[in-house]
Amino acid sequence: MKIIIGVIIGLIFSGFVSAKPLLIEGNLDKWSPLAFVGETQYQPIMDMEQGVVLRAESVKSASGFEYQKSIDLNKTPVLQWQWTAQFTPYAMVMDEQGIETKQQSFDERDASGNDFVLRVMVSRKPLFGDAKSIHYVWSHSQPIESHWSIDSNNHVIVVSGDGQTTMKWQTLHRHIQKDWQKVFAEKIEEIDSIMFMTDSDTIGGHAVGYYGDMRTLSIKPMEENAANE
Repeated sequence: MKIIIGVIIGLIFSGFVSAKPLLIEGNLDKWSPLAFVGETQYQPIMDMEQGVVLRAESVKSASGFEYQKSIDLNKTPVLQWQWTAQFTPYAMVMDEQGIETKQQSFDERDASGNDFVLRVMVSRKPLFGDAKSIHYVWSHSQPIESHWSIDSNNHVIVVSGDGQTTMKWQTLHRHIQKDWQKVFAEKIEEIDSIMFMTDSDTIGGHAVGYYGDMRTLSIKPMEENAANE
């Protein structure tokens, strides 16, 4: 109870006035499995700092979980989540002498290197056409706040990485409406789903990361301009 009260007080004084929990202490009851290639292993574990979190280990796999409920961005435009990386995707490559070496020199911006130790996606499907998604990622090589298109419907924004310490928990806040306007030049009022995934299938590699709690937040009007700072 003291922990819950402390979280509420912290949100109030930080400018956030209400919160809608999405993922708390690794509980996936509200989430559905999402599989692309193989099966990334998600295991609830006890962390001394965060309590129960999800450990995600990908071995040549790409799968995760999806929260499939509409979220009103006019009420709760900010997504908050916690994560940390243990190691970013790498592949073992054998040379002509039969010696294996660790390979991490792939380009995440290219289709042949589209793997991330930590990825949170927000998605919206219009009445006509395909769904669009923003992918918030922990990158092993690209600068924080850099962004690029995977295709016309998927855009990556780097929010972590860039020499940051691994196994150190981060709490991130993103104003979804502002990010959507920036990358798709569209004003939206809701999203249809939120997903998270750890993947290493493209390079045929291995990656381990951890996901903590996730929630959407409303903010005071005076704080809106600073939501993504």
